[in-house]
Amino acid sequence: MKRTFKYALSAVLGALLIVPALAQDNFPDVPESHWAYKELARMKAEGLLVGYPDGLFRGGRPASRYELAVACHAVWANLKGVTDGLKAQIDDLTNRMANAPTKADLDNLRSALDALTAEVNRIKNEDIAGLRRLMDEFRAELTKMGADVDQMKKDLDAMRGDVAWLKQHALPFDVSGDANFWMGAGYARRGTETNPVTTGITVDGRPTGVGRGSNAGGIAGAGEDLTILHEAALKLVSNNASGPTWKATMVYGNMMGLPSVMIRPGGPATTVGGLPFFDQSLTQAGFPFGEGADSFYFQEFSVNFDTSIAGLGFNAELGRIGVKVSPYIFQRPDATPYFSNSRWDNGNWNFDGGTFGFKFGGAKLNVFGGRTSGHNGSSGFIASELQPMTAGAAGSPFLSGGIIGPAQRTRGHFRNQNNAYVNGGLLTVDQMFGTSLNVPLSNTGSLSLAYLWLNSNGSATGLANTAPGTAVDGVTVYGGDLKFNFSNIDVTAGYSKSDVKAGNRNVISRFNSAWYGQAGYAASNWGLNVGYRRIEQQFGAPGDWGRIGIWWNPTDIEGFYTDAHFDLSRNLRLMANAGFYRGINAGADDGTGTGATATSPGASGIAFNSNDHVDHYNVGIGYKMGANHNLLLGYENVMFRYNSAGPTFKPRETWWNIGWGFDMNSRTNFNVLWQFSDADGKQAGFSPITGGPVRARGGFITSQLTVRF
Repeated sequence: MKRTFKYALSAVLGALLIVPALAQDNFPDVPESHWAYKELARMKAEGLLVGYPDGLFRGGRPASRYELAVACHAVWANLKGVTDGLKAQIDDLTNRMANAPTKADLDNLRSALDALTAEVNRIKNEDIAGLRRLMDEFRAELTKMGADVDQMKKDLDAMRGDVAWLKQHALPFDVSGDANFWMGAGYARRGTETNPVTTGITVDGRPTGVGRGSNAGGIAGAGEDLTILHEAALKLVSNNASGPTWKATMVYGNMMGLPSVMIRPGGPATTVGGLPFFDQSLTQAGFPFGEGADSFYFQEFSVNFDTSIAGLGFNAELGRIGVKVSPYIFQRPDATPYFSNSRWDNGNWNFDGGTFGFKFGGAKLNVFGGRTSGHNGSSGFIASELQPMTAGAAGSPFLSGGIIGPAQRTRGHFRNQNNAYVNGGLLTVDQMFGTSLNVPLSNTGSLSLAYLWLNSNGSATGLANTAPGTAVDGVTVYGGDLKFNFSNIDVTAGYSKSDVKAGNRNVISRFNSAWYGQAGYAASNWGLNVGYRRIEQQFGAPGDWGRIGIWWNPTDIEGFYTDAHFDLSRNLRLMANAGFYRGINAGADDGTGTGATATSPGASGIAFNSNDHVDHYNVGIGYKMGANHNLLLGYENVMFRYNSAGPTFKPRETWWNIGWGFDMNSRTNFNVLWQFSDADGKQAGFSPITGGPVRARGGFITSQLTVRF
């Protein structure tokens, strides 16, 4: 329905507005800056306001009773035109649903019915009653216009009955969702006998151009290394006006979990070959892409209610819910760089439990907790964890191949607070409890604080103290973020620390913090952000603070970073970001227990020392080709300068990107990306992909079609 009574009634009252002069695309004497501009433009476009013969609105003069009667008649005529036949349309759709020959037809008809019903729900009976009273007031003027006022009142009474009937038969929930179709095709460039090349590499460390079938283990083209994934989600949200509300998001597809057949090229049947995205929190470095088995899972399923306790505002949500705090404290990594979807990319850690919010004036306290594991998809072959959460990784981060954050590090040793050596590893989180507090500071700033308790059902096998009987089973994360805005300048800073625990005793409390500070300026056609950060090597919060090439959630670094954009024209934007870091090596060693003395860069657990450097550049040009077309050209380069293990060597990683996006309509998008890769470890034992060649060159072509409803 294009018109509602809310806007129609505004036509009557709008004649009394006092409006200054100027503007052409509405009434010439109504400026775009006026608060009523959009409403008047819409009413004029819908025929509810026609203005005077000279085209002016003349809002500065009082309206006559006759002019109000004209507007009142226009309201009635438009509202009657909308409601006439609406019930017949819904009845027709309902009958067609009963005889729909296919499920697709049934779904389409149900969507059309829901849309019609939702529009009718926006008409209120009291609004119709208000129009009826206006007709009584202007009966004399309407009669002079030739309008049958009694018939108009009968029509309004009939409309009231239709609205009541339609509301009685409306669904108690709103339906929305999306369908996604994704394709990835990889290829590799062949090398020479002295410098063989067997794969390309993606930014999440996955090989491209991997053969399948009889060519398992060989070099393949994009036609053979082809992966097709699909996923559809249905979201239901209750629409009751009072009382508790509920929501549920149900998802079905083959993007999660393992393949239906677990065969690795050239390997035993018990190992895994190509993987889909696998889960929503970890990258799958070292594994090529592949289809998963179809599975079904609930992304969220919760009940929400608002109330008050002791005069304080109180909100609670129970069920499968999502929470995030900040990137360096508690935020799920976006582990799918080639797939864009709000469920996968929103940063929320989903868990089964509850969150409780308390308001103290402008401040808000959130308390949340529950079980973070056991959220499995239903697969025809194997159930996979939806969002596996890990924390407390420690030790030297600069390993060869696929450094992908605290969730998947296998480390050497590190020193604890007692200067004893502890084996590196990771801790799976099974349940957690947390609290966060947000306090406004004047009108331009805010302070956020958080404290988290993360616990495992067992003990981490790779995080055991050398003392007998001591095993790690928990991590506490705490910190905060400070934000201020000064005109066009935003200033933010933050601190976070992750203590690894054995029971109630800290096992790791040194070299495990991160802090940052940055300032940004935004102008009409350009923006600049500059910052400095330090992330110590034993920092392991379950957060998402970015990547440097294939090094995800990097640690053991400190240095400057910047990003900027500049609009060369309305349709052309230049974007760039860069980071300039050096190592820290504040107490970690190379895995031998004797300090940073590894003799080859491929040794497990090489420390990134203060005389080692890494620079990261990312440059892009975005061009708006038309109303619905966008073109993106990009270049990314990572350059290491490693001096700690013998002669200096300089590994590098490079990607070139060509992307095109097409918005078919407001609900349908299609995107294509062609990426060229070239990563060179420079010497044996330092492969970009663990166990692979020294150099990886190839390409990756990916596309995504998204339809929202």
